[in-house]
Amino acid sequence: MAKLVSKVYGDALFSLALEENKLEDVWKEAAVARQTIAENPEFLPVLCHPEMTQEKKLSMLEEAFGNELSKEMMGLFHVLVQKGRIGEVLSVLDYFDEQVTEYMKIGLVDVSTPLPLTDSQKNQIENKLLEVSRYETLSVSYHVDESLLGGMVIRIGNQILDNSIRSKIDVMSRELSKVKLS
Repeated sequence: MAKLVSKVYGDALFSLALEENKLEDVWKEAAVARQTIAENPEFLPVLCHPEMTQEKKLSMLEEAFGNELSKEMMGLFHVLVQKGRIGEVLSVLDYFDEQVTEYMKIGLVDVSTPLPLTDSQKNQIENKLLEVSRYETLSVSYHVDESLLGGMVIRIGNQILDNSIRSKIDVMSRELSKVKLS
């Protein structure tokens, strides 16, 4: 159900921002709203408290975001309050973010290696990913995972490219376990 809610409202915000030619601005505002809510963990539970009236919720949102956010974002918050869905605001904003990154052809990439990479290695990886993917730009996060032993694991979108020594050892282990000794 939460996925459906985030899709319905996320798609509505995406369509409105696109129609109003404000996609990048609304995208930045959504990031600010998500960050503000995440940095104030008590905000959403208070906003969702059953004794809070719609008027109090709207007033609280206006006070928190009124000067920073556009009418499109504030409109989303108003609709979520009126429909009793303000508790889903983070999933709606996350879904909206996914839609925008897909539309703008931005690949979200996570690269794990056993050792830190040099800038030259990072550039090579990014250039190769741009060549073989449909993305025009990349947002890459690099992580060190010593358990990989060697090689790397790249996650781009919902794909995983695992060329680590750990995974090769796992495959060999499974194959060897199938061997029957007489």
